[in-house]
Amino acid sequence: MPLDTEIIAVEPKSLRLLEKNAHYMEPAEFERLVENIRKDGVLTSTPVVYQGTVLSGNHRVQASIKAGLEVIQVINIRSELTEDQQKAIQLSHNAINGKDDNNLLQELFDSIDSLDMKLYSGLTDDDFKITDIEVQTLSFVQPSWEDMVIAFLPEEKALFIEALEKIGKKAKDRLIVAGRISDFDQVFNAVINAKSKLNIINTAEALKTMAELALQKLEETEDEPEA
Repeated sequence: MPLDTEIIAVEPKSLRLLEKNAHYMEPAEFERLVENIRKDGVLTSTPVVYQGTVLSGNHRVQASIKAGLEVIQVINIRSELTEDQQKAIQLSHNAINGKDDNNLLQELFDSIDSLDMKLYSGLTDDDFKITDIEVQTLSFVQPSWEDMVIAFLPEEKALFIEALEKIGKKAKDRLIVAGRISDFDQVFNAVINAKSKLNIINTAEALKTMAELALQKLEETEDEPEA
């Protein structure tokens, strides 16, 4: 028999959330959801509720509360449900969600001109990177190493090389035979911070900005008297 449902308006704070929710969301992803709802001023995807308990859409309800929404629209199930039916609805909404065509997904993402709308989409350029497969021999364990490929436009490449040359001159008294993993982590964290604080999506653009900041700092250092 089909479920008897209705669309109703409720206060999100009045709803009960599931005690056991197998579907989780990373804090950064949750904050993006909150920000999107705050921008929209309304919840554009509808949670499913049964007798005041959220069967599907727990994170959306929580995000609506954090975004300051007083009222949201929900699908209220009026039919009587067994415990098994309630659990099955919860699991099915998490498990049956399809898959993305990554090529088409990137094509759609790249076609968005507005930086704000790219952030709104919840995707970044990093989501389309191909993950390298780490291969180790059976006879011995290979030492840890990191391989990084950076693509620049011609003028950005020149700027980055100039920054590296100036940094090299400043570090001429320090012999570096091999890079430490902590050095890679430091660069990686710097890129992440630059992208986050300056609202930059493209990794190459973030490195370009870091190079510009490094050049500015080096020029300031050159103007300072030597001790």
